[in-house]
Amino acid sequence: MPKRYFYTLDDFKKNLHKYDASLIEYNENPIPCIHIDSKRYDEIIRKVAGKKLAVDVLLDLFHDSKHVFVDVLMTYLDYGFDENYLFYANKMPEFFEALANTGLIAIAPTDSESVSQGNLLVIQLPRKDSAESAYNQMMEIISKPKK
Repeated sequence: MPKRYFYTLDDFKKNLHKYDASLIEYNENPIPCIHIDSKRYDEIIRKVAGKKLAVDVLLDLFHDSKHVFVDVLMTYLDYGFDENYLFYANKMPEFFEALANTGLIAIAPTDSESVSQGNLLVIQLPRKDSAESAYNQMMEIISKPKK
């Protein structure tokens, strides 16, 4: 999926990521983790297992000076597929703060009882500064006094 466009608040609500997103402990640091359909997780792992993995991660911010949505676009380079995950950032600033601090994002299947390093795909962002910039911009919008 290439860059997506949304036109109304309902468009955003209809396209929100259906599964959970959380912070997990990884090498003694909290990192953001996106939980995805277990079948899709298995498909991704089968495609990339044992091969060099390069993933371009784009954080696309949408806001109306009150609501902030972040569309996380992951392009698996040399594999020919993309994944999009849309989040309502106002309710999860810690998720994006951890992304900005670590430059890491994880993908895990939804059916795992507890996330362990054995069933976790951890991706390093090619440019951590883009996550820092997105987080700062997001917090500036969220922190504005409501009129």
